[in-house]
Amino acid sequence: MGSTNGLATTHGRKQPLFSFGLISDVQYADIPDGRSFLGVPRYYRHSILVLQRAIKEWNTNQRHKFVINFGDIVDGYCPKDQSLNTVKKIVDEFHKFKGPVYHLIGNHCLYNLPRSKLLPLLKIQSFDGHAYYDFSPVPEYRFVVLDGYDISAIGWPQDHQKTLDALKFLREKNPNEDKNSPTGLVGVERRFLMFNGAVGKKQMEWLNGVLQEATKLKQKVVVCCHLSLDPAASSKEALLWNYDEVINLIHRYSCVKVCLSGHDHKGGYSVDSHGIHHRVLEAALECPPGTDAFGYVDVYRDRISLYGRDRMQITHMYFNPNEDL
Repeated sequence: MGSTNGLATTHGRKQPLFSFGLISDVQYADIPDGRSFLGVPRYYRHSILVLQRAIKEWNTNQRHKFVINFGDIVDGYCPKDQSLNTVKKIVDEFHKFKGPVYHLIGNHCLYNLPRSKLLPLLKIQSFDGHAYYDFSPVPEYRFVVLDGYDISAIGWPQDHQKTLDALKFLREKNPNEDKNSPTGLVGVERRFLMFNGAVGKKQMEWLNGVLQEATKLKQKVVVCCHLSLDPAASSKEALLWNYDEVINLIHRYSCVKVCLSGHDHKGGYSVDSHGIHHRVLEAALECPPGTDAFGYVDVYRDRISLYGRDRMQITHMYFNPNEDL
């Protein structure tokens, strides 16, 4: 990857097909600074300033077609009587961007609000509480947004079948009393934690249909999920429960070029066995005062180039533009 102290200019001489802004894990809360369970400093009040600087930068640029927020806009430590207003406060900041904003939901979002309240605020249109969807900003590309908490012990009502299925799954996979503890779990099994989740059967069928259609239309696909889909790109504790199942489906198609995610705050990058680039985004929450973690992406026919501010690393992701889709 490589790093930069500022946002770069357009890579190369060719103009991109389009560009978009991105940010992840703002996790704002009006509380004193703290630390993660690993002892990493977290700057809860500063993170909204990172977002505000990002919005200003994106608007000044004046060429981004949209912005994607990769989840966790409010921290789980936010006092529950402030959750609704705090989520609204951050959503209002995103609304200051002069263009569409696409949101992903993360575990911290669901700690604060149930899906029934959260999804309307994020303008995620859903008739059954799901948060997966797709969009095509230009004919050549399609973005697929996965709901990584489709099967989850958080966000759904306690008596919902998805909650019950998730709790049963965790009891089978994680012997610890604290289901957020990976103690005793080895390797990729460390993903079986309550703050993660899975993509359900109905969503898998939907994803298969979207990839079939994208293949037919000769579109290149960018898959977005709060949780990582590749163990080589992130901590084992930050993986989707059924990342292997999702990746096996994706690998049946050659249209998917890049998978973007958040959740694992330190960031990461890998290229998997099928040449798909996996990029985990650095968290806005862990920026010390005066530093940033956001960026923009220039999209070409043969590459996707991420230009990051400060803690967010530059990444150029090349692929074969002539590959038979």
